[in-house]
This record gives sequence, structure tokens and C-alpha cells, in this order.
Amino acid sequence: MLFDCRMTDYLSVKLRTFLGEPIGEKCVSFVDGVDKDLAVKLIESGFDKAYVLLGQYLLMHKKEDDFQMWLMLACGATQREAQKISRCLREWSITFL
Repeated sequence: MLFDCRMTDYLSVKLRTFLGEPIGEKCVSFVDGVDKDLAVKLIESGFDKAYVLLGQYLLMHKKEDDFQMWLMLACGATQREAQKISRCLREWSITFL
């Protein structure tokens, strides 16, 4: 794995799994912080793949506060979900970009 193995103690299983490989064609539900209900809302809004959500994060210049606010306002994410999602995409970007 490319990310720091010492970090694994602090990462959820879902986040570790997501960070363990390229994003490929993963469904948005594979992103840490996205539960079943939020996945449905994201898919209905056109964010069906993890890479599409990553694209939105990158379009927002990786500004986590702005991205989290967008997730909450546009997609109905809770603050906790938005924080987990932005952390997941930040860590993936650090690892693979």
C-alpha cells in the first residue's frame, strides 16, 4: 500500500479498503462516510461513481470546508458524513495523485 501503514490504526475498515487501490469504477457507496441513504441521494444527483464525487472535490480545489458544506446543502449529508467523505477523498488524493 502507498499510504503510511502507521495511519491504519486510525482508519476505518471502509476507508482502508478505499485507500488500498485505485478508484476505478467504484460506486459512490464505497466512499467512507457514504451510507445507503446518502448513496441514493448522491446517485439521484448524478454522483453515481466515486470518481465523479472525487471530481467535485477537485473542482472545489480540495477546500474541505467548502466541499463539506456542499455535501450538506446539496446532498443532505450530515456534518459527520461530510467530514468522513472529505477525509476519505483527501487521503485518496494524497495517496494516488
